[in-house]
Amino acid sequence: KIYIKTALGENDGIHIRGSECDQKILSKKESTGYVLSPNYPYPYIPKTVCRYFIYGMQDAQHLERVRLEFTAFNIPKVEHKDRSESNCTDGYLKIYLKGQETADAYDKFDYELCGNETQRVVSDGPRLAMVFSSGELQGRGFKGKYTFETEYKIPGTAAPDGSCSFTYVSASKKRGELNSPRYPSNYPSDTNCSYLFLAETNEQVTIVFDHFKIKADGNPNVTAGAYGSINCFEDWLEMYVVYRDNNDRFLGRYCGMTAPGPVESPRGAVGLRITLHTDQENVASGFKARYFFETAKSEIGDCGGNFSNEDSGIITSPNYPAGYKAPGRGMASMACNWIMTARPGYKLSIHFEHFSLEGDPANRGCSAAVLRLWVNVDSDQPPLELCGEKPPIEQWHYISTGQTARISFTTSDKTVGAQKTYSNQNEN
Repeated sequence: KIYIKTALGENDGIHIRGSECDQKILSKKESTGYVLSPNYPYPYIPKTVCRYFIYGMQDAQHLERVRLEFTAFNIPKVEHKDRSESNCTDGYLKIYLKGQETADAYDKFDYELCGNETQRVVSDGPRLAMVFSSGELQGRGFKGKYTFETEYKIPGTAAPDGSCSFTYVSASKKRGELNSPRYPSNYPSDTNCSYLFLAETNEQVTIVFDHFKIKADGNPNVTAGAYGSINCFEDWLEMYVVYRDNNDRFLGRYCGMTAPGPVESPRGAVGLRITLHTDQENVASGFKARYFFETAKSEIGDCGGNFSNEDSGIITSPNYPAGYKAPGRGMASMACNWIMTARPGYKLSIHFEHFSLEGDPANRGCSAAVLRLWVNVDSDQPPLELCGEKPPIEQWHYISTGQTARISFTTSDKTVGAQKTYSNQNEN
């Protein structure tokens, strides 16, 4: 009779009844520990097979993955002249990262280790399994440190501390996607995520939203659109322009179905930042968006103008009264920026005579085209964000709080381009 010491004390593993040395290790929420070969740190017994099942949390609120790093590894390997033949023909450790063991597919391993390898692996999902088989040769075995960490399923460069923080750098990738945690499944509650986009010199970043649904259960006016801190006080998404002096400028807060409009980082900024906050109650499907790093445009964008010391003027969307067009082929967005400055001691009166843009603030937001109006360009207050259609009987009239105002009209590659906008600028 042979006694096998499985060394469960260090790793909190549970011996599986009816097996010689199989173990199951279950997460205690972002916990860590060690998994050991039988008899470790002493040599293992020949001709032994042990299976290890290391499982992270998976439920409506939690989703984890398993990170495994070996701090010691010694399973003798046999050198073969034929390089096509595996050297692990005596003893081996096979690792499964995709849940193959649930289908009894042990022939479809991800790694087969022997010798003195110190491999680092991360599971694709909440399950990591291993099969250790000792041959006739004895070795010291292995010691591996496992860590259960939250799996966000967000593309991008993750923060090394495991927090929900992701960075997108132009030098690494010029375009790609981002999403809320676990999209298209619901995001978890009580979570804060950050997405930072950093452009190179003379570049800008554009972000376009393709799906948006952030919980706004407590908002009684959600049918009128959910935009701003007054309406979005449970879960929300916020956008910021990032500058080199760390003086980020707030662009807006969004929730419900009110998707943010396409946004370009302005000239002089280093990029954009998105934050997602969720509270402790209820969830939704979240968001999916695309980002693009492109050559920076001028201050007025693709069109627009800079007006100062004029009594009055008219600004229109491109091609007005015909419909505006989508961005050119290969372009993520098109932007027209107007900067209007009154004479000293005066303010600006801005009156929209006609306004008709793609979008619906209540049901889908302004993801295809948007007009943003800053009535005080020096303030930390976010711009007013407009899309949809102004009823003829309504008066859209805004007064600047200072000497300068700014209007930005931005369309995305989702634009149909069949409608138009018109505004009239007068000085008081």
